[in-house]
Amino acid sequence: MSNLKGILFIILFHDISALPGNSFLKIRELVESQREENAVFEQKKLYGSSQIVEEVLLPQPIDHFDALNSEMYSQKVYINTENWIKPSGPIFLFIGGEGALSNRTAYSGHHVEMAKRFGAMVVAAEHRFYGSNINDNGLHLDQLEHLSSQQGLADLTRVHKYITDRFELTSNKWISFGGSYPGALSAWFRLKYPHLVFGAVASSAPVQAQTNFEGYNEVVAQSLTDSTVGGSQQCIKQIVEAFQRIDSMIQANQTVQLEKDFLSCGPLSEKNDQMVFVNNLAGIFAGVVQYNNEVPGLNIQSLCKQMTKSDDSYKNLQMVYKMAMKLLNQSCVDNSYSNFLSQFNNQTVDQAASGVGIRQWTWQTCSQFGYYQTCDEGTSCPFSRLLTLESNLVICRDIYKISPSSVPNFVEFTNEYYGANRPKGTRVLFVNGSIDPWHFLSVLKSDVSLNETAVFINGTAHCADMASDRSTDPQSLKDARLMIQKVVHGWLQES
Repeated sequence: MSNLKGILFIILFHDISALPGNSFLKIRELVESQREENAVFEQKKLYGSSQIVEEVLLPQPIDHFDALNSEMYSQKVYINTENWIKPSGPIFLFIGGEGALSNRTAYSGHHVEMAKRFGAMVVAAEHRFYGSNINDNGLHLDQLEHLSSQQGLADLTRVHKYITDRFELTSNKWISFGGSYPGALSAWFRLKYPHLVFGAVASSAPVQAQTNFEGYNEVVAQSLTDSTVGGSQQCIKQIVEAFQRIDSMIQANQTVQLEKDFLSCGPLSEKNDQMVFVNNLAGIFAGVVQYNNEVPGLNIQSLCKQMTKSDDSYKNLQMVYKMAMKLLNQSCVDNSYSNFLSQFNNQTVDQAASGVGIRQWTWQTCSQFGYYQTCDEGTSCPFSRLLTLESNLVICRDIYKISPSSVPNFVEFTNEYYGANRPKGTRVLFVNGSIDPWHFLSVLKSDVSLNETAVFINGTAHCADMASDRSTDPQSLKDARLMIQKVVHGWLQES
């Protein structure tokens, strides 16, 4: 059982599935908790009990592009000047994403280790409409219209101005950092505001928006066969067989047996409830792959060990699920579609809440990015074929009144606006891990003519390069961090 510890607990570096099941979200929560624990330990080790991070609430326009809209909100910004060489030292800007931003992003992580080396001030900015950066009416549809990557980048220009004015900066170089969606924002900030930010590090950055993100689960499948991280052909074979049997049972209306075997709180007779059920099952595997080894015991090796324990793939999957539920102290799993929708319908703002803003992020997927992870016929996806594009797009219609047919148009505009995975930006460093499903939508090849560099790390998962060094890190990850440091140092040495 210890090998599966936390398997269903699911973040941060702000990296979330388009429409995640509850199992994926719980894994994300566990990873975030582990990152927070690591950061607190690191702070005490380096700084003792002293408070080195200042918190500022910066007034921002709700709409930067409408001169007649005077509504404002307060953006949370963290500032760490502990290692800054005044007055000419560089500014390292850490960009927040689709969840509350911890102050640890200003004192922990590889960007902070480089800040110590290069005498940089660290500034971390929480994303609008997430965490405490939202007004009481911020979850209403007429307000969500102001939640976009373009508005988020405009916020960063005012963060830049605030820091420049307050610290009387002149020619200080700014380097931006971000992982996952904020990784894309980091690249786009350099692309759209090159006069403000000198270089950008974009980790696990899905700069190519895509409505039907089939590649996500295809990379998950590849990762589960990768022997360097504990995967195997037998493991993926067992997973495929188990989900095929589940699909067959659903088609044969044997849902009562599935309810019993997989501890469903309610019936699975309705099609939408079945979709949530298979999404929750797949979320275990997606969460483990995406966050491989972030939490002790939460990795591909332990998962595949359980899935190949016997020749009965269905029984193996049952045991994975039941053991996970026991660890979560849950007697059953909520597979109700109506309860699933309630997360998106909730318009009550809780500024003290941590974790992901589900209603906000799903709005962004419907209005800008897509990123819907499907399991279509003809792909190598190992999960249920009930995970269709239609089952994702219906949320856009039911919750936000966005026609499913219009989503691809919004996604196309995003790619035309930013350049997709050919952004043609200069001094942008794209960093990706081979087992991270999000690398499918990033930039994987360097373009020397543009000073656009790509680092691809074998055997590492989502945003692994952004964490502080650990003795247990694989050599490929250690080498990648040295390369990132070398590139950043080169930018700081340029005239």
